[in-house]
Amino acid sequence: MREKGMRCGFLIIVLIMSAFFLPALATAHETGTVDVSSSLNVRSGPSESDAIIGSLSSGSQVSYQDEGNGWASIEYQGQTGYVSTDFISSGSSDAVSPASVSGQTIVIDPGHGGSDPGATANGLQEKEVVLDVGQRAAEKLRASGANVIMTRSTDEFIELEERAAIANREGASIFVSIHANAAAATSAVGTESFHFPTSSEGQRLASAIQTELVSELGTRDRGVKDANFSVLRNTAMPATLLELGFITNPEEAERMKSSSFRESAANAIHDGVSTYYAN
Repeated sequence: MREKGMRCGFLIIVLIMSAFFLPALATAHETGTVDVSSSLNVRSGPSESDAIIGSLSSGSQVSYQDEGNGWASIEYQGQTGYVSTDFISSGSSDAVSPASVSGQTIVIDPGHGGSDPGATANGLQEKEVVLDVGQRAAEKLRASGANVIMTRSTDEFIELEERAAIANREGASIFVSIHANAAAATSAVGTESFHFPTSSEGQRLASAIQTELVSELGTRDRGVKDANFSVLRNTAMPATLLELGFITNPEEAERMKSSSFRESAANAIHDGVSTYYAN
């Protein structure tokens, strides 16, 4: 009778431990990098027949849970999405070491300024939004040991060529230009990042920051694209131009007015830059 009681007690302990530990195992997440020629479709379910709800750009880092049968679930813009594991290379880490930023010379370029307000809509001026975000990002990067140089720290006009020249003179290791987007269609939304067409390091930098921006801001991922912009063409180091969101969209403009949006954007820039150096 005593032996039977001991067995029952043992089974109860096993069941209790299983209740605690099995869910933790089931929800274990891995981190990988999107490895495709263009972009990876995010679907509403684990099947090619399920609807496409978005996409992830090549080089993006993603936290995912392997669901088996070649599919993984991810958190995508506040909902669960599914991606093919055939295009995710595992082994990268979420961990970002502030030490990787320490000692780096980084140029932060808040777009427009002074007589050039940039995009203007919904009670916002682009030059004000991006200066605030740039100052916040610079502060965070400096706290991680970086030598941060801003092309402008006040409301002043700086020529495009001079912005690139500042970075070149200072021997910067990367250049990050911050902007807010505009479109004739007020329905246009989302975040996108640009690099010079022939710069693979610029693409890697843009991808690292784009991933963090979309994750932090919860905006639509418009992807990483190449462009022949002056500040990308004339800089002698990896460079990216970020479009945080659309001032012309009433909802995104309202979010851009908030301190929380600007702080999240600054955090994303810091974390994306840190990821770039760490890898």
